[in-house]
Amino acid sequence: MDGIESLRHAIETIPIPGAPPRLSRQGAAVGLALLDTSLRLNHVRRLTERLTVVEHGTARRSTEVDVSLKLLDEGQRHATAQLQDLIGREHGERAASRPAQQRALWVPLARLPRRDASPVDVFDSAGQKLPRLTQHEASRLVASGLYRLLRGILAGDENAQTAKHELNTFLFQVHEPRWLIQQALLTLLTERNHPEQEFTLAPAEGTVRGYGRECREMALDILDGYAGLLIEYEYLLNVAVRDYMLVVALDDSVEEHRLSYETPLHVDARQPVAIDQWRRLAASRRGYVVSYETMIPATLKSYHLVAATAPEAEISRMYLSTDADQHQVDGLAEDLVSLAERQDSAALQEADGARHKILELQAQTVLRRLADLVRRRKWEAGQSGVELSPRSLPACHRLAAAATTGDAVRTESGELDNSLRRHPAFSAAQLREAARELTERELGRDLVLVNGTTDNEGRAYWRRSGGRDSRGDHIRVRATLVLRDSTKSGPLNVTFYALAVAAVSFVLGWMLVGSPWPYGRAATEALDHIGDGQSVITMLLLLPGFLYSRLSLPPRRTVLGYLGTLPQALVQLSIAAVAAFAAAVAAKTRGEVVQVMLTIAVGLPVIAALVLLGQALWHGPAIPLSRIGAPRWAGAGAWDRRKPLDANVRFDSTGGR
Repeated sequence: MDGIESLRHAIETIPIPGAPPRLSRQGAAVGLALLDTSLRLNHVRRLTERLTVVEHGTARRSTEVDVSLKLLDEGQRHATAQLQDLIGREHGERAASRPAQQRALWVPLARLPRRDASPVDVFDSAGQKLPRLTQHEASRLVASGLYRLLRGILAGDENAQTAKHELNTFLFQVHEPRWLIQQALLTLLTERNHPEQEFTLAPAEGTVRGYGRECREMALDILDGYAGLLIEYEYLLNVAVRDYMLVVALDDSVEEHRLSYETPLHVDARQPVAIDQWRRLAASRRGYVVSYETMIPATLKSYHLVAATAPEAEISRMYLSTDADQHQVDGLAEDLVSLAERQDSAALQEADGARHKILELQAQTVLRRLADLVRRRKWEAGQSGVELSPRSLPACHRLAAAATTGDAVRTESGELDNSLRRHPAFSAAQLREAARELTERELGRDLVLVNGTTDNEGRAYWRRSGGRDSRGDHIRVRATLVLRDSTKSGPLNVTFYALAVAAVSFVLGWMLVGSPWPYGRAATEALDHIGDGQSVITMLLLLPGFLYSRLSLPPRRTVLGYLGTLPQALVQLSIAAVAAFAAAVAAKTRGEVVQVMLTIAVGLPVIAALVLLGQALWHGPAIPLSRIGAPRWAGAGAWDRRKPLDANVRFDSTGGR
């Protein structure tokens, strides 16, 4: 349920209060200022996230924020400074009793999903824990601000001053519907839990519509009747219901602050056992694929992602992609389609007409934006070491060239015509094809490819281009890492172990038969009458068990253990083969059965060793970017029709937003 649906449900289920809730006007101004600051975060200069993946299914994320208080505007600074007095007043403290040096600014650092709410400690650069505004206090302030904002929006309507109109009655005459909305907002924002689905309370038999029902219906009718005025309000309410604000007190005398905190990550649901085992086996060859998604403020200029793993592992591939340009690309695609429709309907012969000049100016504006987008993507591709050839975006390249090369067309009279509409590459079909390429090739997503990693750490640096439009309140960031075993010692040790187990079984078979070839009539008769079977069983179980105890295998829960699933499975198969051989000897089965078990006990470990040896010697190409979720314009993504690989684990800090 979104914010407005949750508010409607709260109005229908909360008892009507007998008096207005205690919500101050000063607190309303502070609450709206906090909500505005948390949306814009214009005081955050840089954001750095450190993601550490050591165990499968778990990760540690720490966030470092560079805050500049001088970037706060006067309204934000004044409102956040008032919060100190409000907090003291709530606890019975007088403002005059507080020393002047204790003045602080309460500043939002981030918005955290309510569904993953957990205690968050914020530290400054000296390691000191900073005071935090409780979620209950922040929610009361925001609830007060949202009610005052709602009443102000409704009071601005022309019907608000019309006597006997429902809106005038709601605002100035009948109090209970307003109190009900106030209480609903307060309950909705201060309660820890929120409604997931609506429920209704059935009325009793023999009752009729009373005053309480009329008050609820009036409040709901106001929300429905003025939904057109409340579009932006619904967005703010949805943000307030969906997220908590992380608000800390900062020293007003220091302009620059560097803060850090840790927050939990949401991990995707566990897969069925069969799918999980298949992914484990595939990871031994291709690597451990980690997918990470987060959201950053749309006004943020710089973002760093530092990914680290265990010292024995390495990051073989890493990229970062954002949708910072998605609004621009969506608008550009719509403009290209609209321009194509106008090009079809306009007469090209009207060289001097007003319609021709308007279309010419529109064409120049749209194609310049397209050329700048193609230029940025080609620069990103070159910096990342991937290809963005004209074959992957033919229409976009032709139109971008028409807008930037400055080529003209010679008319029949011999004069030069610089009109874009007469350029050979400019046509309605090309415009529509370019719009399709923008969408299908995902040009709304940029790319930062990390080509070099130091040991077990990779760093991706994203910076906003100067001319980008920062519409929206957030940017979605997607990063993918491919981890591999850097030591290769685990598969190598398992190879030697498998060969040793095979050698033990082969030597025992040689000794039992008296020949290195354990087949034939004589060998079958020898295996049919084993004299000291107890000693053979002891050797078959003791030596492999002793060697296994010396075998160093990583825990199954770690990333290295996940990557070593295939070697561990082959070790278990080798042990099972030897155990089957020992069981055949202990049961004194026929010689033919013992021969089969001996063959399996020797052959299966040898096959396992060959598989691991071949995997160690095989150096395949790196996983294509298109297979790990990179934008389709990068590299061979335009032609690679294969399904992207499923990540072995997905971390998400957005809380399902």
